[in-house]
Amino acid sequence: MKIKHLKYIIALALAPLVACSQAGNQDNSENPDIKPVDFQQQIQTAIADKSCNSDADCALVEVGAKPCGGPESYEPYSKPNVDEARLLELATAYKKERQDYFKENQIMGICVVTPEPHVSCVNNQCVASEQSLKVQ
Repeated sequence: MKIKHLKYIIALALAPLVACSQAGNQDNSENPDIKPVDFQQQIQTAIADKSCNSDADCALVEVGAKPCGGPESYEPYSKPNVDEARLLELATAYKKERQDYFKENQIMGICVVTPEPHVSCVNNQCVASEQSLKVQ
């Protein structure tokens, strides 16, 4: 009779361990880090050719979003080498994805503003550089 009770005690003691091991094997379809569309990678691919002839060929795209607002970063691109409508579509979709993620997970930030850099054509490549901040 004592052996019968011991089996139940062992079964009850192991039940939480089995449940924990099964929780780690759940489907990742709702994991926000695994997306069928990787907007950030598509943006980087779209702007990969940064070749230019003058500053007028260069522009910036806002990439992502911060919890308090504003973009995560600014990326330079070459206007003649990019489908700007498609780039804007990708950037907007990625921004919305990030904003939705922050809202769903109640994520807050420290509200640091990413300053918009200056973009120019240097050595026939569009580059971004920090602007000197001036009080006007």
